[in-house]
Amino acid sequence: MKVNSYNDFIKELNGRGDVYVFRGQANSKHVLIPSGLRENHIQYADKQIFKFVDEMKNAFGFDELTCIEIAQHFALPTRMLDFTYSMDVALFFACYDPRGKYTDCDGKVFIFNKTRYENILKEKNKLSSQVIRNNKYLYNWLLKYVDKKVTKNDSKGIDMPIFVDATREFDRLYIQKGLFLLWGLDEIPFEEILKNENIDINELIDTIVIDRDSKESILESLKQRNVSEDTLYMNIQKIKDLAKDIKYGDQNIE
Repeated sequence: MKVNSYNDFIKELNGRGDVYVFRGQANSKHVLIPSGLRENHIQYADKQIFKFVDEMKNAFGFDELTCIEIAQHFALPTRMLDFTYSMDVALFFACYDPRGKYTDCDGKVFIFNKTRYENILKEKNKLSSQVIRNNKYLYNWLLKYVDKKVTKNDSKGIDMPIFVDATREFDRLYIQKGLFLLWGLDEIPFEEILKNENIDINELIDTIVIDRDSKESILESLKQRNVSEDTLYMNIQKIKDLAKDIKYGDQNIE
Protein backbone atom coordinates (compact mmCIF):
# COMPACT_ATOMS: atom_id res chain seq x y z
CA MET A 1 0.00 0.00 0.00
CA LYS A 2 1.33 3.43 -0.97
CA VAL A 3 -0.03 6.64 0.51
CA ASN A 4 0.46 10.34 -0.17
CA SER A 5 -1.29 12.04 2.76
CA TYR A 6 -1.53 11.83 6.54
CA ASN A 7 -5.25 10.94 6.41
CA ASP A 8 -4.60 8.03 4.04
CA PHE A 9 -1.91 6.77 6.41
CA ILE A 10 -4.34 6.77 9.37
CA LYS A 11 -7.04 4.99 7.35
CA GLU A 12 -4.59 2.23 6.46
CA LEU A 13 -3.90 1.58 10.16
CA ASN A 14 -7.53 1.34 11.29
CA GLY A 15 -8.79 -1.91 12.74
CA ARG A 16 -5.50 -3.45 13.83
CA GLY A 17 -5.29 -5.44 17.07
CA ASP A 18 -2.49 -6.69 19.34
CA VAL A 19 0.42 -4.47 20.38
CA TYR A 20 2.00 -2.83 17.36
CA VAL A 21 5.23 -0.88 17.16
CA PHE A 22 6.45 1.19 14.25
CA ARG A 23 9.59 2.22 12.43
CA GLY A 24 9.95 4.89 9.77
CA GLN A 25 12.74 4.95 7.19
CA ALA A 26 13.25 7.69 4.63
CA ASN A 27 14.45 5.14 2.04
CA SER A 28 11.91 2.38 1.44
CA LYS A 29 14.60 0.05 0.05
CA HIS A 30 16.61 -0.15 3.28
CA VAL A 31 16.40 -3.45 5.18
CA LEU A 32 16.05 -3.84 8.94
CA ILE A 33 19.53 -3.98 10.42
CA PRO A 34 21.24 -1.91 13.14
CA SER A 35 23.92 0.61 12.23
CA GLY A 36 26.52 -1.36 14.19
CA LEU A 37 26.11 -4.29 11.80
CA ARG A 38 26.21 -2.28 8.59
CA GLU A 39 29.16 -1.97 6.24
CA ASN A 40 32.48 -1.91 8.12
CA HIS A 41 31.04 -0.71 11.44
CA ILE A 42 30.96 -4.26 12.77
CA GLN A 43 34.76 -4.18 13.10
CA TYR A 44 34.81 -1.53 15.80
CA ALA A 45 31.23 -0.64 16.85
CA ASP A 46 31.08 -2.77 20.00
CA LYS A 47 34.36 -1.53 21.44
CA GLN A 48 33.31 2.08 20.78
CA ILE A 49 30.02 1.50 22.58
CA PHE A 50 31.65 -0.02 25.65
CA LYS A 51 34.09 2.87 25.89
CA PHE A 52 31.21 5.35 25.53
CA VAL A 53 29.19 3.57 28.21
CA ASP A 54 32.07 3.65 30.67
CA GLU A 55 32.69 7.35 30.08
CA MET A 56 29.00 8.25 30.34
CA LYS A 57 28.58 6.26 33.57
CA ASN A 58 31.52 8.09 35.10
CA ALA A 59 30.32 11.51 33.93
CA PHE A 60 26.56 11.26 34.54
CA GLY A 61 25.87 8.10 36.49
CA PHE A 62 23.43 6.64 33.92
CA ASP A 63 22.87 2.89 33.80
CA GLU A 64 24.35 0.88 30.94
CA LEU A 65 21.27 0.63 28.75
CA THR A 66 20.52 4.34 29.00
CA CYS A 67 24.11 5.05 27.89
CA ILE A 68 23.65 2.79 24.85
CA GLU A 69 20.36 4.52 24.05
CA ILE A 70 22.08 7.91 24.16
CA ALA A 71 24.85 6.60 21.92
CA GLN A 72 22.21 5.45 19.44
CA HIS A 73 20.72 8.93 19.26
CA PHE A 74 24.08 10.58 18.75
CA ALA A 75 24.95 8.38 15.76
CA LEU A 76 27.36 5.91 17.36
CA PRO A 77 26.79 2.51 15.71
CA THR A 78 25.02 0.03 18.02
CA ARG A 79 23.31 -3.36 17.82
CA MET A 80 19.91 -1.78 18.41
CA LEU A 81 17.35 -0.62 15.87
CA ASP A 82 14.97 2.21 16.78
CA PHE A 83 11.22 1.58 16.96
CA THR A 84 8.40 3.61 18.47
CA TYR A 85 4.97 3.01 19.95
CA SER A 86 3.75 6.08 18.03
CA MET A 87 2.61 5.80 14.43
CA ASP A 88 2.99 9.57 14.04
CA VAL A 89 6.64 9.45 15.11
CA ALA A 90 7.34 6.62 12.69
CA LEU A 91 5.65 8.52 9.87
CA PHE A 92 7.80 11.55 10.69
CA PHE A 93 11.01 9.56 10.30
CA ALA A 94 9.76 8.05 7.05
CA CYS A 95 9.57 11.61 5.68
CA TYR A 96 12.37 13.33 7.61
CA ASP A 97 15.54 13.79 5.54
CA PRO A 98 17.60 16.71 6.92
CA ARG A 99 20.61 16.02 4.69
CA GLY A 100 18.59 15.52 1.53
CA LYS A 101 20.04 12.05 0.91
CA TYR A 102 16.72 10.43 -0.03
CA THR A 103 14.80 13.09 -1.95
CA ASP A 104 14.40 10.67 -4.85
CA CYS A 105 13.26 7.80 -2.63
CA ASP A 106 9.90 6.78 -1.25
CA GLY A 107 9.79 6.40 2.51
CA LYS A 108 8.44 3.43 4.41
CA VAL A 109 6.72 2.74 7.73
CA PHE A 110 7.11 -0.74 9.20
CA ILE A 111 4.13 -1.91 11.25
CA PHE A 112 5.42 -4.66 13.52
CA ASN A 113 3.14 -7.00 15.45
CA LYS A 114 5.17 -7.16 18.66
CA THR A 115 2.69 -9.46 20.40
CA ARG A 116 2.79 -12.06 17.65
CA TYR A 117 6.58 -11.96 17.36
CA GLU A 118 7.11 -12.55 21.08
CA ASN A 119 4.61 -15.42 20.98
CA ILE A 120 6.55 -16.99 18.10
CA LEU A 121 9.78 -16.77 20.12
CA LYS A 122 8.05 -18.66 22.95
CA GLU A 123 6.58 -21.26 20.60
CA LYS A 124 10.03 -21.90 19.10
CA ASN A 125 11.54 -22.08 22.60
CA LYS A 126 14.06 -19.38 21.77
CA LEU A 127 16.41 -18.23 24.49
CA SER A 128 15.43 -14.67 23.63
CA SER A 129 11.91 -15.28 24.94
CA GLN A 130 13.38 -16.02 28.39
CA VAL A 131 15.64 -12.99 28.68
CA ILE A 132 15.10 -10.88 31.77
CA ARG A 133 15.19 -7.31 30.55
CA ASN A 134 17.61 -6.14 33.19
CA ASN A 135 19.89 -3.35 32.03
CA LYS A 136 23.02 -4.76 33.63
CA TYR A 137 22.35 -8.23 32.24
CA LEU A 138 21.84 -6.93 28.70
CA TYR A 139 25.06 -4.97 28.86
CA ASN A 140 27.04 -7.94 30.17
CA TRP A 141 25.61 -10.05 27.37
CA LEU A 142 26.73 -7.54 24.76
CA LEU A 143 30.17 -7.32 26.32
CA LYS A 144 30.69 -11.08 26.08
CA TYR A 145 29.30 -11.12 22.58
CA VAL A 146 32.27 -9.11 21.28
CA ASP A 147 34.35 -12.25 21.81
CA LYS A 148 31.83 -14.27 19.76
CA LYS A 149 30.88 -16.43 22.72
CA VAL A 150 27.51 -18.10 23.02
CA THR A 151 26.45 -16.23 26.09
CA LYS A 152 24.08 -17.57 28.64
CA ASN A 153 23.09 -16.61 32.15
CA ASP A 154 21.25 -19.34 34.05
CA SER A 155 20.39 -20.90 30.66
CA LYS A 156 19.09 -17.57 29.43
CA GLY A 157 20.55 -15.59 26.57
CA ILE A 158 19.77 -13.82 23.33
CA ASP A 159 19.67 -15.73 20.05
CA MET A 160 17.05 -13.92 17.94
CA PRO A 161 16.50 -10.14 18.23
CA ILE A 162 14.33 -9.00 21.13
CA PHE A 163 12.42 -5.83 21.88
CA VAL A 164 13.79 -3.78 24.75
CA ASP A 165 11.77 -0.88 26.13
CA ALA A 166 13.72 2.33 26.52
CA THR A 167 14.61 3.34 30.06
CA ARG A 168 13.12 6.79 29.31
CA GLU A 169 15.92 8.43 31.28
CA PHE A 170 16.88 10.25 28.07
CA ASP A 171 14.35 12.95 27.16
CA ARG A 172 14.37 12.25 23.42
CA LEU A 173 13.29 8.66 23.91
CA TYR A 174 10.52 9.69 26.28
CA ILE A 175 9.21 12.19 23.74
CA GLN A 176 9.58 9.77 20.82
CA LYS A 177 7.91 6.91 22.75
CA GLY A 178 10.93 4.84 21.83
CA LEU A 179 11.94 1.21 22.18
CA PHE A 180 14.57 -0.92 20.48
CA LEU A 181 15.02 -4.20 18.68
CA LEU A 182 18.28 -5.64 20.04
CA TRP A 183 20.19 -8.05 17.81
CA GLY A 184 21.48 -11.38 19.11
CA LEU A 185 23.89 -13.92 17.66
CA ASP A 186 23.04 -13.22 14.03
CA GLU A 187 24.71 -10.27 12.31
CA ILE A 188 22.40 -10.16 9.33
CA PRO A 189 19.22 -8.24 8.41
CA PHE A 190 16.04 -9.12 10.28
CA GLU A 191 14.43 -10.22 7.03
CA GLU A 192 17.13 -12.89 6.59
CA ILE A 193 16.88 -14.01 10.22
CA LEU A 194 13.17 -14.70 9.79
CA LYS A 195 13.78 -16.55 6.53
CA ASN A 196 16.40 -18.77 8.17
CA GLU A 197 13.92 -19.56 10.94
CA ASN A 198 11.17 -20.36 8.41
CA ILE A 199 9.05 -17.50 9.71
CA ASP A 200 6.87 -15.72 7.17
CA ILE A 201 7.67 -12.01 7.51
CA ASN A 202 4.15 -11.19 6.37
CA GLU A 203 2.83 -12.73 9.59
CA LEU A 204 4.66 -10.07 11.57
CA ILE A 205 5.26 -6.97 9.50
CA ASP A 206 3.13 -4.82 7.24
CA THR A 207 4.59 -1.85 5.43
CA ILE A 208 3.18 1.40 4.15
CA VAL A 209 5.16 3.18 1.45
CA ILE A 210 5.26 6.97 1.67
CA ASP A 211 5.25 8.73 -1.68
CA ARG A 212 8.49 10.69 -2.08
CA ASP A 213 6.73 13.72 -3.54
CA SER A 214 4.38 13.88 -0.54
CA LYS A 215 6.97 13.85 2.25
CA GLU A 216 7.02 17.61 2.74
CA SER A 217 3.25 17.97 2.89
CA ILE A 218 3.00 15.05 5.34
CA LEU A 219 5.64 16.70 7.54
CA GLU A 220 3.50 19.83 7.54
CA SER A 221 0.47 17.79 8.61
CA LEU A 222 2.50 16.22 11.40
CA LYS A 223 3.73 19.63 12.50
CA GLN A 224 0.12 20.63 13.09
CA ARG A 225 -0.02 17.67 15.48
CA ASN A 226 3.13 18.88 17.31
CA VAL A 227 5.29 16.20 15.73
CA SER A 228 8.34 17.94 14.29
CA GLU A 229 12.11 18.11 14.52
CA ASP A 230 11.88 20.67 17.32
CA THR A 231 9.52 18.62 19.46
CA LEU A 232 11.01 15.16 18.88
CA TYR A 233 14.57 16.28 19.42
CA MET A 234 13.75 18.83 22.14
CA ASN A 235 15.49 21.79 20.49
CA ILE A 236 17.17 23.17 23.59
CA GLN A 237 18.94 25.96 21.72
CA LYS A 238 15.65 27.27 20.35
CA ILE A 239 14.19 27.27 23.86
CA LYS A 240 17.26 29.11 25.18
CA ASP A 241 17.02 31.69 22.39
CA LEU A 242 13.32 32.23 23.08
CA ALA A 243 13.90 32.70 26.82
CA LYS A 244 16.81 35.07 26.14
CA ASP A 245 14.76 37.11 23.67
CA ILE A 246 11.87 37.41 26.11
CA LYS A 247 14.17 38.28 28.99
CA TYR A 248 16.39 40.80 27.22
CA GLY A 249 14.87 41.54 23.84
CA ASP A 250 11.69 43.37 24.74
CA GLN A 251 11.96 45.72 27.71
CA ASN A 252 8.37 46.97 27.25
CA ILE A 253 6.63 43.79 28.38
CA GLU A 254 3.96 44.68 30.96
